[in-house]
Amino acid sequence: MEKATMNYFVTIVFGVMFLATSSLLAQPDRGDRSQRPAYDRIESFKKVRMLESLKLDEEQSAKFIARYNKHQDTMHGFEKERNELVDKLDVQSKSDAGDDDYSRTFNLLLDVDKKISGERLRFLTELKEVLTNKQIAEYIVFERNFVQELRQAVRDVQRERVKAQ
Repeated sequence: MEKATMNYFVTIVFGVMFLATSSLLAQPDRGDRSQRPAYDRIESFKKVRMLESLKLDEEQSAKFIARYNKHQDTMHGFEKERNELVDKLDVQSKSDAGDDDYSRTFNLLLDVDKKISGERLRFLTELKEVLTNKQIAEYIVFERNFVQELRQAVRDVQRERVKAQ
């Protein structure tokens, strides 16, 4: 099987696993990914694919993964905080909150978005200590493509499920 076909096949398999455990993904606490086995499997698969894609040696891999895990943990904390604020906006909109309440929540949301941007910048800057500029570029492209491929795989599986019904 050619490499591109094999990668697509593996992505489809993980997409099926993702869908099969979709009830786990619908847990109320969206920011707490430690309780989501499907997410953990996808994240593990992503790391393996990322390391293969970047062609890192053992030392680079260890340093990269340590930084990547720290970055992911920080980003998950910010995502949880952001989701809580969006939930708060949802409650406020349903309870006819005042403009001052909305303004406070908007400002908190903007602060979290600034933290997210700052963390991304910090991480990419820190990667220069471990990766070449070309590898950093490949990482950025990998991140975008992985999400697109996963979404497409999920759509393909959903289409197949609809056809099977």
